[in-house]
Amino acid sequence: MKQFRHSWALAALLLGTTQLQAEVPLKVVRGARDTVFTQKHYIVGLTEAGCTAKVNGEEAKVYKTGAFAAQVMLKEGANQVEVSVAKGAETNTQTLNIFYTSTRPEKKFTLKEAQQELEKTTFKPCNLFAISKPGAYLQYGDGSDRLGGSKMNYVDEGIVFKVVGEIGRLYKVQLAENRWAYMPKNALEVTDKETKCINTGSWSVTNTGKTDRVSISLTERLPYYTWTQLDPTTICVELYGAMNNSNWISQKRGLKMIEYVDFRQLEGDVLQVIIKLQKQHAWGYSVSYQGTNLVIEVKHTPALTLKGMVIGLDAGHGGPYDGAVGNSGLKEKDVNLSLVKEFQALLEAKGATVVLSRDGDYNVDMVDRKAIFKEKNIDLMVSIHNNSGGSPLNLMGTSTYYKQIVNRDLAETMLNRLLELGLKDFGLVGNFNFTMNAPTEYPNVLLEVLFMSSLPEEEMLADEAFRKKVAKQALLGLEDYLKKVKAAERK
Repeated sequence: MKQFRHSWALAALLLGTTQLQAEVPLKVVRGARDTVFTQKHYIVGLTEAGCTAKVNGEEAKVYKTGAFAAQVMLKEGANQVEVSVAKGAETNTQTLNIFYTSTRPEKKFTLKEAQQELEKTTFKPCNLFAISKPGAYLQYGDGSDRLGGSKMNYVDEGIVFKVVGEIGRLYKVQLAENRWAYMPKNALEVTDKETKCINTGSWSVTNTGKTDRVSISLTERLPYYTWTQLDPTTICVELYGAMNNSNWISQKRGLKMIEYVDFRQLEGDVLQVIIKLQKQHAWGYSVSYQGTNLVIEVKHTPALTLKGMVIGLDAGHGGPYDGAVGNSGLKEKDVNLSLVKEFQALLEAKGATVVLSRDGDYNVDMVDRKAIFKEKNIDLMVSIHNNSGGSPLNLMGTSTYYKQIVNRDLAETMLNRLLELGLKDFGLVGNFNFTMNAPTEYPNVLLEVLFMSSLPEEEMLADEAFRKKVAKQALLGLEDYLKKVKAAERK
């Protein structure tokens, strides 16, 4: 990755500017709006490093990226804000006319738009059956945000679900007599098959060489919900439409990860599978069907050293998807890839094999990213992004994210090392509904290094030396985690 250069010419190119005003470049990139509805207003401008900048006569710091910002307090009605930059005797000034009102206009809908909005929020009962497609998943409720509805877990294809209602793009499915979930309509296909409540058959627990395998004999593919819990570390699977008729569980000797397997019949049609692990740290598991047999593979702990490990690195965004764009025009997709390449070099120097979800400026969708890592049977995955939001003047901070509770320790360990760079702590975020945090097959963590929208943090991210420091801290975080796992296994 070439070092980022923040001359005005490059910034102008990134921002689509073809002409420079006067001899001193000035472009207002945020805040030049006709009408605003908040009294506190931010003006962000772009010039070149070495210039001075003022907003309404007050000097604003010009960062190495050429960006500068100021907060102004508007009065009701018309406001004029003067933005000027200077280099020696040359100046460039722009006057912004901004109207502030605290009263927001009511959004008006056409009849068609109102009907469409009503469709999104109206629950309609129905009675049909549908079968799951590849990539299907369960979600807890009918809510959503920019990350989608809150996911329970992905499920195998070929499972019949009873659909009892629909709301917007979702079906409500009945998992058992007293259990429900929601699924995207495009993850299901209507079928003439029906759900059944069946008896379970024999169980076996064996060491396959790379995993400990639990196999449960069934005559139909049933819906399931899976999660992990700590202290003791346990993998749980709820089977819906299952009645226990398993009168023995054959547990072979020589298991590496599983201490024992048990079950509870929670309700007449809900069977809970309990897999107690020998170790404090789980190293990934999968739940799928082989024919109609439910198979749970619990991955063995790899050698706890980077040498010989297979590490997946995911650079967020790419191609037409820039991610967050900083005020100077710096693109998150480029910063993410640069950080991944720096991290890759350090890992390979330690003897690790690195698998990238992308190694250039192109897009790979989330399904394919997960498929790449699954195919390569990685031992651990780190996804690297940068954040956006908040005041452009403030330091916002660094954060790490996990979905599965067993990955909390990894996320916390990585965060501790990033904070050693003197960064503000934006937090350790759990149950994060990000697709790359969803897999259970391997430990994974998302790093949101800094905020592209923060001028001081964008300046850091634009610096190659800083990016090298971040990669080094990420490496130390992984090594810390492996040491922690190794120490726990000695106990």
